[in-house]
Amino acid sequence: STKEGGEEGRVVSSLHRRMNPYVYYTVLWTLLWCHPPTRSQPEEDLLTWSGSPSLHNDEVPWSCLADLAVLEQTARFTLKVIVLTMNRPESLARLLHSLNSTYFEFDEDRIDVEIHVDKSHGWLYRDCVNLAQNFTLPRGRGSVTAKVFDTNHGLRAAWFEAWTPQSLTDHAVIIEDDLQLSPQWFSWLRKAWITYGHRTDLAGIALSRQYMVVQKPERDFEIHNDGVPFLYRLVGTWGFSPHPARWTQFLAWFNSVSSATFDPYVPGLITSDWLHIHNRQGRRHMTWEQWHIYHSNNNSLFTLYINLPSREVLLSNWREAGVHSRTSPNHPDYPVLDSCPIQLQEFPGHLRKYDWNAQEIND
Repeated sequence: STKEGGEEGRVVSSLHRRMNPYVYYTVLWTLLWCHPPTRSQPEEDLLTWSGSPSLHNDEVPWSCLADLAVLEQTARFTLKVIVLTMNRPESLARLLHSLNSTYFEFDEDRIDVEIHVDKSHGWLYRDCVNLAQNFTLPRGRGSVTAKVFDTNHGLRAAWFEAWTPQSLTDHAVIIEDDLQLSPQWFSWLRKAWITYGHRTDLAGIALSRQYMVVQKPERDFEIHNDGVPFLYRLVGTWGFSPHPARWTQFLAWFNSVSSATFDPYVPGLITSDWLHIHNRQGRRHMTWEQWHIYHSNNNSLFTLYINLPSREVLLSNWREAGVHSRTSPNHPDYPVLDSCPIQLQEFPGHLRKYDWNAQEIND
């Protein structure tokens, strides 16, 4: 519309006055990519998307934090928080409390929350339904929708049916209910998407800390990368924010094979064995990670992580009894970050990549 065009014109004019010419044209291109004149792009674009025509993987669309701050306020960026829950009301209450404590940098910042309650029975389930239906965000910070399902979906379907992006500017983070967010999670995640969303090797961004190696012999092992973001092959299933195009392409591939008979086996990974164990237990429908691992391995895709030196995290896992565990340790895996360390402002153009064995890949 004329009004929208006028607002965009004022943004561009402001950028021109505040930036040197090289940075101005770089940011102008990013605005056009992140803030297209049409309201959305058709889903078919996501199926065929293969990267930015102007930015290479080891380039970023800004030259200083001031430029990034401008993009945070002007780029078309939406974020949906999808909470998956069923019958753990205490866990859900803790997660929603942490979500309500989100730090927003700008007055216009907002998120849309969807709480998906899978079908169960009993008072624990009913308490989850009540929490979902009565949760609100701080005034002006977004919307909340409770989706209470009539039938039980299982964990894999809960993930795969949670979100259908419509454009490259649509983003989501999928969070199971035994997780807890740092106040800094939104600010860092938006910066990361604006900085790296054009990369062709990015499957998504994890809010959790990278902590294990799944190549046999599997073991707990943390990658130390000076506290700045890096790429690792393994998907981060706790607080995962999928790339809208890669998620669309992944689900299209998944729906093209038989979920009952196809074996997404990756040689040498313990996760392949875990899926076979689930098969024997009749729980194949309760796991989704191996499908993503297989697709990422075949398409050279990575997940972005940040391992802070303090070992504090943007999202912690309380690892409570449920699908993956029969017991609860009653403490999180790592302490939740409650400050703003300098590393949250560091987004290197060249991202170091780590293979399944956590050894750096030298291109």
